[in-house]
Amino acid sequence: MYNIWNKWDPLTTVMLGECYSPEFFNDIKNTKVRSALQRIANETQEDLEGYEKVLKDFGCDVIRPDMDKNDSIMSYTDYNGKLTLIPRSPLQPRDHQLVIGNDLFYTQDFDHPGIKQSLDNYNKNFKNIYSPLNEASFNGHKGEDAPDWPSYTDYVERFCNEQPLSDKPHIHNEILDICKKETSFGFAIQAPSITVVGRDIYIDVNTDMDSVLVDYYFKEFAKMFPNFKINVLTIGGHNDGCFHTIKSGAILSLKEIQTYEDTFPDWDICYLPNQSWEKIKPFIELKKQNKGKWWVPGEEDNNEFTHFVETWLQDWVGYVEETVFDVNVLVLDEKYVCVSQQDNQTVNAFLKKHNMEPVYIPWRHRYFWDGGLHCITLDLYREGTQQDYFLDRQHSITDKGF
Repeated sequence: MYNIWNKWDPLTTVMLGECYSPEFFNDIKNTKVRSALQRIANETQEDLEGYEKVLKDFGCDVIRPDMDKNDSIMSYTDYNGKLTLIPRSPLQPRDHQLVIGNDLFYTQDFDHPGIKQSLDNYNKNFKNIYSPLNEASFNGHKGEDAPDWPSYTDYVERFCNEQPLSDKPHIHNEILDICKKETSFGFAIQAPSITVVGRDIYIDVNTDMDSVLVDYYFKEFAKMFPNFKINVLTIGGHNDGCFHTIKSGAILSLKEIQTYEDTFPDWDICYLPNQSWEKIKPFIELKKQNKGKWWVPGEEDNNEFTHFVETWLQDWVGYVEETVFDVNVLVLDEKYVCVSQQDNQTVNAFLKKHNMEPVYIPWRHRYFWDGGLHCITLDLYREGTQQDYFLDRQHSITDKGF
């Protein structure tokens, strides 16, 4: 029931994310905050429904995450009735799970329970890609008052070899407990950091990762996927926010063309420069308050709303200034590609060159959710079989960076 070998074979089954309803925010007393969040929720639901219709019109079975329709923001308060951090809705199912070949893999096990439940209803079989903490998270938890903790290098080597994480059982258990509670940013790798292209798997290990961890991923993936060639990259972000293989021989990318000579030799690259945020005055003004993390057009002067998001919805937003959503597309088949912007002449010309057509999907609040059309879906089944698109590449490679 799972079958994914690339990003362009005809898509037949897909999960589409879900967000909180406008009613979820009914109990917020501040009208400026409540009205802004309810507008975002209402318009997001409208866009998701439109996206679902398009997917179904193209013959896809669409699975949506389960959500409690009676859930309320008041469900997330402490004993004194004060708000706590509000968890993300199951809007981006691609963040912590992906399909490789005929198997579903979880890279973390703490995503919204609605995603897990819906995937279990579809097919309960899954596997885990276990990941050690990254160095910054490990040292942050270790602190200065933990002399009994192992060094980071020792920790990773023990993790790699499936050994106890410390010679002292209570330290071992302490680290395990931290790993179970850690957020995705504390782990070294996430599902969108992995891209499958036939017999090749590309793994982004980010630019500042310790060399022992890079070596771990190379060896671990080679062991887990013996029928694939493993390519370790150092992009420094989610793959689908940096490049997208829209068909064999064609890529949308934010990176310079010459950097693909080893990883995708002879493929046609459409280079998309970073969006010039400096030209968007409302965003620049808002950036002074939220450090360029997110943007809701029309709410730039709503200081109460900005404060609420930065205080209680920190897990909802990313750093949108790092993102160009023209790369974050969803390929339906060999001819059609879902895009969130109609007027990108560079993308449209590239698609036409490769006999493909854009399918416009309104996605108005991508700058708030920090997720594009690819992020809010999860491919579960595409027609096709495993192919080798780089027959001359006999061995795995370790790249110096895109």
